[in-house]
Amino acid sequence: MKSSRVSQREIPGPRPRTITAAEAAMLITDGVTVAGDGFGMMGVADEVYAAIEERFLTSHSPVGITLVHTSGQSNKLAGITRFAYPGLLKRVVGAHWGRTPKLSQLIVDNEVEGVCLPQGQLAALYRAAAARRPGMLSTVGLNTFVDPRLDGGRVNELAFRNIESDEYVGLVSVGQQEYLLYKAITPDIGIIRGSRVDVAGNVSQEKEAAGLDTLSVAQATRNSGGLVIVQAEEIVPLGAIDARDVTVPGALVDYVVPCTDVGRFHRQTDMTAYDPRLVTGSATAQQLAAGVSATPVDPVRLAIGRRAVSLVHPGDVINAGTGIPGDSVGPALFEAGLLDKVTMTVESGVYGGIPLGGLDFGAAYNPSAIISHAHQFDFYNGGGVDIAFMGVGEITSAGDVNVSKFGGRVTGVGGFLDILDRAKRVCFLLDLNNGRRKIVDEVEHLTFHGATALDKGQEVYLITESFILRLRRYGWELHDVADRATAQRDLAALATFSIINGADARG
Repeated sequence: MKSSRVSQREIPGPRPRTITAAEAAMLITDGVTVAGDGFGMMGVADEVYAAIEERFLTSHSPVGITLVHTSGQSNKLAGITRFAYPGLLKRVVGAHWGRTPKLSQLIVDNEVEGVCLPQGQLAALYRAAAARRPGMLSTVGLNTFVDPRLDGGRVNELAFRNIESDEYVGLVSVGQQEYLLYKAITPDIGIIRGSRVDVAGNVSQEKEAAGLDTLSVAQATRNSGGLVIVQAEEIVPLGAIDARDVTVPGALVDYVVPCTDVGRFHRQTDMTAYDPRLVTGSATAQQLAAGVSATPVDPVRLAIGRRAVSLVHPGDVINAGTGIPGDSVGPALFEAGLLDKVTMTVESGVYGGIPLGGLDFGAAYNPSAIISHAHQFDFYNGGGVDIAFMGVGEITSAGDVNVSKFGGRVTGVGGFLDILDRAKRVCFLLDLNNGRRKIVDEVEHLTFHGATALDKGQEVYLITESFILRLRRYGWELHDVADRATAQRDLAALATFSIINGADARG
């Protein structure tokens, strides 16, 4: 594999070389590790991905590759879904497959080895590979399915059969503190994209709506002896891109693929070909008001959000996940007069503005700043989030939570573990009257460990439309209620919980 990469580099001619997507697909040889960039459909080099898919369908080549991706890079049809064929993939190492059910099904059916690692740790591992470090230490994932004492990130039987528990994640102690050692992943092929790429290979991303792993993927691949392929919306003359606007230096780029259909393969987001509001200008108070008012919110979800924001303090840095939090927290903050007094962030690297939802989650109208994916997670991992709002798949009386695997279906953990690892206040938002039973005696997949959070001094809350519970050593404490009749009805659904009337409960 290594000699193959070197021989590619030794082909005479100028660097980088301009090639077609079909020619780029021919560079993918059997058994290589491919690292792809993107968030949703933002930043995804989809014409290159489509060419790899087409090559496999017509020639059954390449086979046995390992795909590494930090976030869910798909809209259910395109993106990494194009790799979802038995034989094409041997292994997938990623954080989230909720947007690519076809790939998730391959994992469930044991057609591909599935390894799920936290999104932020994967982003950081590219930088570890770039620096030729063996990996990095982190508390993210301790006592969850990522811990090698449990699953080591493996999420299906095929992975358990073929992958050692500590192949991707080890356990070490420094002083009295336990850490997980996330081990560096070295890509053979890095596939990224740029808005403009000059003839020397310098890449700019001025039209990208999210902070991505573009530079990290390029550096990791280059220093691992691999090949870097860039899909370009536009190729421009040398000097057309100001040096301060270059996100990937041309010295790291081997091949440039001009996009032949920008509206199909190089969209700013899944729903948007290009909208300057996604990359320019902080939102004014009037824009925030208009953006919030334009999006109808389910009344029950809004009621949950209203109760949730009672825990918000002016000046807080906030992260709100998809689902109930993404739908309700922003409107509830606006109603409470707090939206312009806090800082909303998204793990993609976006600050401020009006966050988008659905398949465009990760972008925002009129953001105040967009930073890289990895740097955002550095901030989160270090405790930069004051309060985080997340949905719940399953939750127990001990505060253990599952958001990653249900009934054998694997969705993955996304940025959940990274965001919550050092968040000061952790809030799980739950609609007790919607969908399957979420209050369980034991979670199917351990994504959040309540006792570990309490050991770190975090405040952990469970929030419904009628009450707030706070996790204590001795069980859940009633922290706040609405009218007692509604609260009693909903509390009855928590029959397995030990609930204590807190001294600060109101109502």
